[in-house]
Amino acid sequence: MPHKILIISKKSLGNIILQMGAIQALKEKHPTSQIFVACDERNASALRKHPDIAGVIPLTLVREKAQGFFRLLKIIRSHRFDVLLAFGHNSQACLWGFLTGITMRVGIKNQPLSFLLTRSLKEHDAELNSFEFYNKLANLVSPGLKTEFPTLTINKQELRLLRNHLYRQKVARKFIVWHIGSSLEEKRYPIFQIIETLRLLRKSRVLLPVLFAAGPGDEKFIAELEATVARSDIKAQKIFYADGIEFTETAALFSLAHIVICNDAAPRHIAAAIGKTSLSLMPQHRKHKWQVYGEAQNAYFLFSDVSAESLAIDTIEPTEIARMLRELL
Repeated sequence: MPHKILIISKKSLGNIILQMGAIQALKEKHPTSQIFVACDERNASALRKHPDIAGVIPLTLVREKAQGFFRLLKIIRSHRFDVLLAFGHNSQACLWGFLTGITMRVGIKNQPLSFLLTRSLKEHDAELNSFEFYNKLANLVSPGLKTEFPTLTINKQELRLLRNHLYRQKVARKFIVWHIGSSLEEKRYPIFQIIETLRLLRKSRVLLPVLFAAGPGDEKFIAELEATVARSDIKAQKIFYADGIEFTETAALFSLAHIVICNDAAPRHIAAAIGKTSLSLMPQHRKHKWQVYGEAQNAYFLFSDVSAESLAIDTIEPTEIARMLRELL
């Protein structure tokens, strides 16, 4: 029985949310175990309040390499973990597990230094998507795990503070959240098309306020969006902004919204994890993958008409978004 588990993930926040399904399954099957997660320091705040996670080890990443190899080696050794589970290609994790003498070391087979692992699995050999692959890796730690799409608990205090803040800002109780966040510029919906979508919504008398939200790293984009809206002919009193909101605050905000619009990024997984209706703007090559995450009940998708190599969503027309929103509202 695993007693103390270290999960190492240098992946994006969206992937970490999918990995939470495996974390929840491990904790449910082994309730006395302690689960620690080493992740990008930018994502650490998203995990610190998770009830199944005993501790978070922040990693400073430069080109997917964690800085301070020997410092982290010392930290890992001090915890005396008996299981290491590495999500993603991670030679550093293979070395950390071997050098600290962790008994069970689980990770991806098709990577350098995988021979240092005790159990491994070839990435994307037969499974359809990352969620399925994370489930398979977790089953190498504890066979028979039943992994479901993760669920998020809304912090009641944050929810109350947020509701009061929106009331002071004169945001109506029924509103749309459009989260523009993405770690990759290519996956953002262009500003001029956002403006045209807002214009079409007004023409079709969709009168709900739109609150644009952004997370850490999105500051420049949302500032440009706000400036562009201010110069446009759109009524500014119906458009609001929430800049740089953290993970738990995002979940609370989504829970209050009537519907969430988002890109192919972490916010769409947050919406799915709290059961909120969402409309995601997706690249074409993701079309065959979306439904297996368990998002189908409340999730709707529009796909761009681009090549499989592209992550762009700019070929999704504003008329498509406006039409879909009218149907959902």
